Amino acid sequence: MAYKNKVLAALAVAGLSCAAVPVFAHPGTPSSLGGGSHGAPMWGAGGLSMLEGISLTKQQRKKIETILSDAHDQDQTDDIRNDMGKIHQQIQDQLTDPGPINREQINILLQQQASLRAQQEARHLDVAERIHDVLTPEQLSQIKARQAKIHDLMEQLHEVQHPSTPDDSK
Repeated sequence: MAYKNKVLAALAVAGLSCAAVPVFAHPGTPSSLGGGSHGAPMWGAGGLSMLEGISLTKQQRKKIETILSDAHDQDQTDDIRNDMGKIHQQIQDQLTDPGPINREQINILLQQQASLRAQQEARHLDVAERIHDVLTPEQLSQIKARQAKIHDLMEQLHEVQHPSTPDDSK
């Protein structure tokens, strides 16, 4: 059962990362404020596409575009993504090279990777907080309700795709 949950979690993460919309894809529309490709920030689990259907004032749209532009610029000037790729390749090399695996070296690499991920998450949280502060309580409530509806629909989809059988309860 734990393996099944890990696979589902991995698929969910992969799906969310593929669902990112390029920043400023269609200037002036709320959906253009989506998470960017190539490491641009995401706002919460569903990305900034969660602003779709939310009426933003011109001032809000401009503030959010500035926040995203600043975050995108910062992502382009740092090496976190490249460093993570290098670490990933080093781990793959360790696991595919003939001979004994240097578990200690892999653990060091995993710690470095976790540190880089934590830096990315902290930056994403900063972007999410800045966007949160631009939105009104009513807009945040609309987004929260939409998130709950999406969550419920995803649970229903999972139940349809993976119906429980009498053997699952054992």
